[in-house]
Amino acid sequence: MTTVDVSQRQVKSTERVRDLGEVFTPANTVQEMLNLLPNRMWNIHPSPTFLEPSCGDGNFLVAILDRKLQRIADELETGMLPAGNSEQAAQFHALEALSSIYAVDISVDNIIGGRPGHEVGARSRLMEHFIEWHDFEFALKPDDLDKNIKSANWIVQHNILVGNMLPTDADGKVTRRDELPIIEYQFNAANQEVKVLKSTLGDVLESARTQIGEDLMLFGAAEPSMLWSGLALDLFDAEQTSTPRFKGPVRNGPKRLNP
Repeated sequence: MTTVDVSQRQVKSTERVRDLGEVFTPANTVQEMLNLLPNRMWNIHPSPTFLEPSCGDGNFLVAILDRKLQRIADELETGMLPAGNSEQAAQFHALEALSSIYAVDISVDNIIGGRPGHEVGARSRLMEHFIEWHDFEFALKPDDLDKNIKSANWIVQHNILVGNMLPTDADGKVTRRDELPIIEYQFNAANQEVKVLKSTLGDVLESARTQIGEDLMLFGAAEPSMLWSGLALDLFDAEQTSTPRFKGPVRNGPKRLNP
């Protein structure tokens, strides 16, 4: 599956540029930038982590997921999937791929969507691509994917957040970014289970300051707390976490808060 649903519009309105500093990256530029990454970034297991601190409505996120899912399809065809050479193994790795993508944006419209002119946000776009891949590869429709979709939704809701990655906003007010929950997933290809752990962005940043290495690690030395463990397809049973209440800029509309 090679078609990626990414927006071609760099500017949605002059007001959004003014209020959000928002300019979207076109599809061809996204692909050219991803082409610069080493091939190991598309490894299936463990799936390397991506964090987009200002994701817009998900142009990079969807393109990254597309490449990860394409690698899974390729390895299934050659019989090289770590979890086994079955449709179920591919679905396990698809959830692992999705769980490795993290993003934050200050605009509720960009993350959630649901407003005139901005109906689809980053979460919905990731879910649509995840479902379309299962249909393309295995002819599985949403009715066939109940647990997959519920677990994927859990991941997207916890990985793709409304917030501000800067410590203070334009008025100098603290953004509460350190309180953003960070969910870590430890997928076990041998039994298709996953452990889910929780920390905060503040803990991650504090730990990262003490580390020196080739790659910036999203998860540092601070010990996260165990949230849930079980079969990857049952991930939707995990406890829901909450994010700090964050009021987005004016282009989100008055009193528009993240859910």
